[in-house]
Amino acid sequence: MSATTTNGTEAKPQIDLKKGFSYKFDAKKHGLKFLSQEDADHFLEKGYVVLRGAIPEPHLKMAKETVWVRLGMDEKDKNTWTREEIHMPRHKAWHAKEFAPKVWGAMCELMGGEERVDYKTATWGDSFICNLGNPEYDVNEVIDPRDLGPWHVDGDWFRHFLDAENQALECLVLYSDVEERAGPTYIATDGIGKVAKWLLEHPEGSEDMCDPEGSGNRVVPQFVRECKDFVTLTGKTGDVFLAHFLTPHSRSRNHIRNSRFIINPFVSFAEPQQLKRENPDDYSLIELKTLKDLDCEWIDFKPTRERYRFLPRTKAKKDALIQEELQRIKEWEKNTGSRYESMHENGIVYWQAPIMGLSEA
Repeated sequence: MSATTTNGTEAKPQIDLKKGFSYKFDAKKHGLKFLSQEDADHFLEKGYVVLRGAIPEPHLKMAKETVWVRLGMDEKDKNTWTREEIHMPRHKAWHAKEFAPKVWGAMCELMGGEERVDYKTATWGDSFICNLGNPEYDVNEVIDPRDLGPWHVDGDWFRHFLDAENQALECLVLYSDVEERAGPTYIATDGIGKVAKWLLEHPEGSEDMCDPEGSGNRVVPQFVRECKDFVTLTGKTGDVFLAHFLTPHSRSRNHIRNSRFIINPFVSFAEPQQLKRENPDDYSLIELKTLKDLDCEWIDFKPTRERYRFLPRTKAKKDALIQEELQRIKEWEKNTGSRYESMHENGIVYWQAPIMGLSEA
């Protein structure tokens, strides 16, 4: 039975924790091969690591082979770039361990070992996020990052908890060169602790990161208003950023209209995270970052509602885009004699269902 306050409202359950974070992570002691001590220290300080040139060139070329056909645009004619931002659906899938072993190794080390990774969730695809800009933008415009939108943390298919297993890392992969003012993703590194604190205070979890749930009053943009440390994720084609799952992030305007292509896949833990371990050496770097930003040695976190997964809110929109892209692909095949294999060519496949543990319905 829940306790109540003096005014009759239900009181928040008290969470047992020990304040004071002092753990020192030793990369050699943990046998890291893909991440350095500097990488580990940077992750604990800023919440992300960068893997430069981590995606092999043959994969990059193959994955983007028909992207402009799918978009129905001409790469060399910006007059055909009639949409600013497009979240393309997936037609092909590859496992990170096979096409990007350096990325897979780094992910496993951040998550505390390969045995803690839900293997099937590291299946990534050609679901590009395109930012093509807008000819009406002032190339000299300067925008305070706090005014970008929409600031968020990922996960529109599960109930968020502080120890969630569903989204272990915010992964961002560059399939084109991304420079300043060309629509790079912004992250607020000092927002991780703010989001973590809110989830600590809400052990009931949240399906939409709104307060109260269902109100539309999104909490992440509010936290970002108080942030000061903003980073633009710029780099060359093939660079990869791996960030803590509670990292607030937002797209920015592509003022100079370079074609920007990224993917933003997820990877999950096999089991919920543990924020109270007998041996602190058993914590993953992700768990340690959460504890560090909350200044806790351990947290005995217990959700007060069941863990819950549901259909992504973007599914209907993606299904419509699949139909559009398949028509363009068929026309391209007819005109060129080329062949493009899509998982959807015999009907739309809900590829996320087995990965997310959901049914087709």
